[in-house]
Amino acid sequence: MQQFIKICSEINKYLSCVLLLVMVAFVAGNTFLRYFFSSGIIMTEELVRYLFMWGVYLGVVSVWYSRSHIRVTTVLDRVGPRGRVIGDLLIEAFSAVILAVLCYGSVQYYFDTTTVGQVTGIPYSVMILAVLVGTFCCIVISIGHIKEDFELLKLSHEELLRREQEAQARLEQGGN
Repeated sequence: MQQFIKICSEINKYLSCVLLLVMVAFVAGNTFLRYFFSSGIIMTEELVRYLFMWGVYLGVVSVWYSRSHIRVTTVLDRVGPRGRVIGDLLIEAFSAVILAVLCYGSVQYYFDTTTVGQVTGIPYSVMILAVLVGTFCCIVISIGHIKEDFELLKLSHEELLRREQEAQARLEQGGN
């Protein structure tokens, strides 16, 4: 299962890069056309909006998987390694609940919306599908993180300290 998740993570990274390149090409091409020919391709603006939404949620999934999102750790820095694991576990569980609510709302909106893009005619449900896929993937990842945190709670205090020191040394060397 872990190997499958790593493969999906790599695919996600490459897909995010492709989306970014396509968005940059659309925006740069449209800018060029407007500057030199006083006319752009209207459809690209709407497509960039859809691609941006997908890019954001693919990025969220990537960051969620690696646990590299921005965090305020003022409280967790003051407790020991076991307290940090418990804090991470609680935060991950709370986040999974919030993500489940967002996922549920996305499902409802996906089936209720009938709005389409004015120029392309692409349904807005394609954009909402990005929210649905992104939040669902983050929920699955959160379940994996919660499982990892429960495994960490089984370790001794010394082992948790050793792992924390190794992680800190990797960060200082510029690694993950």
